[in-house]
Amino acid sequence: MPTAAPSISAPSISAGEFAERRARAAEATKAAGLDALLICSRGGGTVDRFADVMYLSGFYTSFPYTPDHEGSWSGRAHSFMVLPVGGKPRLIIDVPKQSEVHVEDGEVIYTDFVIEATIQALRDAGLERAKVGLVGEDVMPVSFFRKITTQLPNLVVESADAILTNLRKIKSPAEIAMLRHASFVGSRMIDTMMAAVEPGVSHGEIVAAGMQTLLPAGGILYNSFMASGKGGENRKMVRNGFPTWGSQEKIENGDWFRAGISGIVGGYIFDLSRSKAVGQATNRQIDLFEAAISCVEAGIETIRPGATAGDLAVAGLGRQKQLGFEIKGVFPGLGHGIGLGWDAPWLTPDEPTPIVPGMVLCFERTIQQDGYLGDFEDTALVTENGVEMLTDAKKRHY
Repeated sequence: MPTAAPSISAPSISAGEFAERRARAAEATKAAGLDALLICSRGGGTVDRFADVMYLSGFYTSFPYTPDHEGSWSGRAHSFMVLPVGGKPRLIIDVPKQSEVHVEDGEVIYTDFVIEATIQALRDAGLERAKVGLVGEDVMPVSFFRKITTQLPNLVVESADAILTNLRKIKSPAEIAMLRHASFVGSRMIDTMMAAVEPGVSHGEIVAAGMQTLLPAGGILYNSFMASGKGGENRKMVRNGFPTWGSQEKIENGDWFRAGISGIVGGYIFDLSRSKAVGQATNRQIDLFEAAISCVEAGIETIRPGATAGDLAVAGLGRQKQLGFEIKGVFPGLGHGIGLGWDAPWLTPDEPTPIVPGMVLCFERTIQQDGYLGDFEDTALVTENGVEMLTDAKKRHY
C-alpha cells in the first residue's frame, strides 16, 4: 500500500513579511510613475493565476468561477487588491477572510459584489483620476475591465505586471522554506508513483497511488503529464488529453513510462518529472533517460557568479545537441523560476536575466527519438555558495 509523506511541520509566511512585500510593491509603483496598483487574481478551486494577490496578502479564494448574475453577485472566484502609493491597501474578497490572510495595515472587504466593491475601493482611495498600474491583465475578464473603466472614465490604466514579476523572482528565506517543503512533498509523491509502475496498471492508478501521499500532506495536484509506450519498429505512444491520466490502456512489460507532476503545498509549487523502464531496461531506453538527466545537470552546473538565465539554457540545450537529439517538444526552454506560480526567469537561450542567490529554478528536459522518451526535471535553489537541490526524489528507476 502507498504511504503518505512523513509528517513534518509546514512552514508559513509571517504577517510582517506580507507588509514588507506591499511596501516594496508601493515603492516600485511610485518609481514607475504610477499612483497605485490594481491587482487581480483568480482562484476558484483551481491553482491557476492566484499568485499576485496571495503574494501581497496571503488570500486565496476557494469559490468556483460563476458567471456574473446581475443583482445577485459579480466577480466570483476573483480577488482584487487596491494598493495606493502612500495609502492603505484594500483587499476585496468573495469568501470570508481566513486566519492566514494578513492585511493588518489596511482593509479587508468581503462581498458578493466583487467588481462593484473594487470600484468603490478605488473611489475611497481617491483614485478616480489617477494613473493606476494593472497587475493580472491576463486574469481580469474583459467584462470586469469594461465595468471598472465605464464607472471610472477618468482612470488611467497601464500594464504593471513587471512590478510583481520582479519582486517575486527572488525568494525570501520564508519562501525558500515553503518551496523546500513543497518539493519534499512532491518528491515523495513521485517516488510513490514510480513504485506503482508495474505491468497491468493504468496511468490513473499510478496517479491515485501518488495522491495517497499528496493529500494527507495538504497538497493540491495541478497536473500530471503521463505517457508510456514502446520505441523501435513497433513503436506506440499512450497518453490522454483530459485528464492527462485518463487513458484506460494498461502498461505492458517492456514499455517506458514517464510522469511529470506539478502541485501546490501552502500556495507554493513543486514541479518534477521522472522516467522508468517497465521490466528490464534496454540500452536504448537508458540512453534517452540518461540524456534527459545529463541536459538538466549541465544547466545546473552552469550556475555561477555572472551567469545569466540564457547561459544556463545554452548549456543544457547544447548538451542535448551534443548527444545527438533534436530540440523539440512541448517546451523549448530548459526551465523556469518557480514560487507561487511559474516565475521569472525563463531559461531560454537569449534571456539576459542574471542568476542571483534566492532564485529557485526548475530545470527540465524531455528527450524523444524513434518512439523512445526520457523525461527529467529537478528544482534547485541558487545560494551564495552555489546550489542546493530542493527535489530529492530518486533519480533513476532502472
